[in-house]
Amino acid sequence: MRSLKFALGLVLCLPALSAHAQKLPGGLNQKELNVYARLLAMTDTRTLDMVLVDRALAAKWRPLRAAAALAVGQVGSPAGMPGAPRLRTLLTDRDPAVAANAAYALGLLRDSASVTALAGAVRGGPAAHQTTREAAWALGEIGAPARAAIVSALDSRGADHDTMIQLLLASAKLRPVPVSAIRPYLTEGHPSVVWAAAYAIARFRAAAGVRDLIQLEASPALVKRTFTPEITSQLAAPYLAFAAGNQRTRAEIARGLAKPAAGDSLADLAYPALFKLASDPDPRVRVNAIRSLATYGPRARADVMRGTRDTDPNVRVAAAQSLATVLAKTDTDFAELLAADTGVAYRSGVLASAVRVGIRPGEMTTWLQSSDWRLRAAVAGANGDSTDRAFALARAMPLVKDSDPRVRAAAYGAIAPPSSMPMEPEVHATLIRGLNDPDLFVRANIIGILADKPAASDLPAVLASYRASAADSSNDARLSAVQYFAALAKKDSVSPTPEVRTALTALPVPRDPLERAAGKGVPYFTSWASVVETPKPIGWYEGVLRAVLLPVYRGRLPHATIHTVKGDLRVELFGAEAPITVNNFLTLARSGYYRNTRFHRVVPNFVIQDGDPRGDGNGGPGYAIRDEMNRNRYERGALGMALSGADTGGSQYFLTHSPQPHLDGHYTVFGKLISGFDVLDRIVQGDLITSVEAK
Repeated sequence: MRSLKFALGLVLCLPALSAHAQKLPGGLNQKELNVYARLLAMTDTRTLDMVLVDRALAAKWRPLRAAAALAVGQVGSPAGMPGAPRLRTLLTDRDPAVAANAAYALGLLRDSASVTALAGAVRGGPAAHQTTREAAWALGEIGAPARAAIVSALDSRGADHDTMIQLLLASAKLRPVPVSAIRPYLTEGHPSVVWAAAYAIARFRAAAGVRDLIQLEASPALVKRTFTPEITSQLAAPYLAFAAGNQRTRAEIARGLAKPAAGDSLADLAYPALFKLASDPDPRVRVNAIRSLATYGPRARADVMRGTRDTDPNVRVAAAQSLATVLAKTDTDFAELLAADTGVAYRSGVLASAVRVGIRPGEMTTWLQSSDWRLRAAVAGANGDSTDRAFALARAMPLVKDSDPRVRAAAYGAIAPPSSMPMEPEVHATLIRGLNDPDLFVRANIIGILADKPAASDLPAVLASYRASAADSSNDARLSAVQYFAALAKKDSVSPTPEVRTALTALPVPRDPLERAAGKGVPYFTSWASVVETPKPIGWYEGVLRAVLLPVYRGRLPHATIHTVKGDLRVELFGAEAPITVNNFLTLARSGYYRNTRFHRVVPNFVIQDGDPRGDGNGGPGYAIRDEMNRNRYERGALGMALSGADTGGSQYFLTHSPQPHLDGHYTVFGKLISGFDVLDRIVQGDLITSVEAK
């Protein structure tokens, strides 16, 4: 999602509060509720107050103590680092939730000084399984400094299944991946442990583990190609899906056997395994297999083409998007390929693949006459994929004058040269003229392109655009401009230019904290760091707590139903773990914001994404909210807040098709799908959301 401005002064609508008349949950009094509200304000402004944290930790109400431990990590690094020693002492707290949150918070801080303490927590045993799991995750977030601790814990083989999984997922973040430590887990008895081991090898396609994946694909446990519908809302622990473990493992094998990992030496062994996986009963396995088959080039032509006729629409889309590596310029099957599916996502994928290999289909012309902006934008995007630069420019240049800003944005992206090429004078002139475009997202896109090759001669034009963007409803163009200034300052530091220094030093301090954050580290913007953010009134935060958090502790979980043309998606919302995010989502839903929007982004076997009335992934409500990282994981059906950078959430959200551990701790999880998993799998890009009903 594109980043948006903070609405620090905005009072979001809250569900009927009846404020102080509401009865508090057992064990909570008004004084401690006020402390909780102040703690929420502390994390929202990213300012650590250890006196407040200690006061919350001394509270009698257990959820407040747990929230205090988590809050130190949510403040983030470096602001939260002074709280790390306190978190280390909490790893042995009598309350499992406090100890687990402390371990997770140390992971959010990426505190390398805590490796020894976290390694000890991993050995805590079954009685402390919540803490051992979070400590294992935290070691993975710390990365290289924790390598020895992760490998040692894997070698000890003493952890419970839950912690084993987190250790294996942590090992996937190490470079190189410690395949020798992972290998024994490929023969574990629990299918989800085997999945985590396969994931660790396949995530970044570790060549040292390819032979292991080939052997695993042929193992007795995986020979039976069963498919279990995954209803993950009742899992005992993250990623601990026993029944679905084997099919998840097959999906990882399919990802890990791509040609770059297999190389020439193992290609002839890996390819037959992929061929079998391409006809797996689970469509998510087929998606991964087709993508990997495409990396084998023309050899895989027939097998990838077969994917365009798959019964599952998202498998067809994945195949369409993968055709470029297997097609030849002389192929004559384009019309047949295009006819296999009438969906815009599929047809756009076929068109882009064809253009990339030099095919010039008639649709490049006929789609330009369409009233559907998505088809015109697809033509623009396909031009950007062309290896024939002259052809791409000739076709894309006229589209920068399209009446629809979404098409113009795609066209400007298409004319941008690859980073290895110099920018043509006519392209540069077109981009500079585009800085006056009336659409703020078009301007943001153009400035982002110019930032790849910042030049002092362009600074006056970018500065003028930046000043004009003060009137924009969202901060995207301003943020892009500040990022441009940062890129230019970095380039200019090699050989300082007085004009650049003078112009940038003279810029006023932005009111928007996201703009100030984008300018962090730029020597000309040192005064920007001195601005202290003004929080909302404490009463606002207390209102959020009363609206969405306290009902959870009275047994009333917030829910929402996403009504789509394919059926209903019912989600449970995590009001206790992400109160500001949940409040924001419910407010937008009740206002009708999501009515008649479309899933503008669907990535097969990854996510479906909505929340942009504009429809191209750039739109939002005109403000942004802070991230609220919490211990919930990106299992299948997780509901997450889409971002374009830290603290840029707004209206866009996504649901995951399959486990996505790499998102854990990096995007706010604020709910989970509890019914409609079959609908989740049927959604394709462009499907309509008629409304989102909040309950």
